[in-house]
Amino acid sequence: MRKTKALMRTGFPWNRPPPVHSLPDGSYAIAVNPWKLDTLEQETVCLAHELGHCKTGSFYNRHAALDIRQKHENRADKWAIRQLVPEDALDQAVADGYTDLPSLAEHFCVTVPFMRKAVCWYTYGNLAADLYM
Repeated sequence: MRKTKALMRTGFPWNRPPPVHSLPDGSYAIAVNPWKLDTLEQETVCLAHELGHCKTGSFYNRHAALDIRQKHENRADKWAIRQLVPEDALDQAVADGYTDLPSLAEHFCVTVPFMRKAVCWYTYGNLAADLYM
C-alpha cells in the first residue's frame, strides 16, 4: 500500500479534479474545498473519508459503474468509521451515557449522518443506515 504524504486545502470546484490525486511519486494528495464545509465535524469526516480512499486503495474513475463506485465509497467510509469511531470507544461512550446520535456525534466530533452510519455498521454490519434508523 502506498503511503499518504500530502494533505492540502484548496478552493477548486468539486466538478474539477477529484478530491484524491495520485502524484507522480506514488504519494497522494487530498484536496478539500473549504467553502463547502461549514463545521469542523464536516471537515473531519470529509478528510477521514478521502484518506480512507488512500489507505484502502479504493479508487475509481468517473466512468466506473455505479455499483463499483459505491463499493469504493463504502470501503472508504468503513475505514473512516474505524478511525474516528472505534467500536470499543463507541461502546464506552454509550456506557458513559451518550445514548442518542447527536450526543454521540458531538462526543466523537463527527456529523450526525456519519455517526448514524457508524452505529449501523457496528450494529448491522452494513452502511444502509436509512433501512434501520
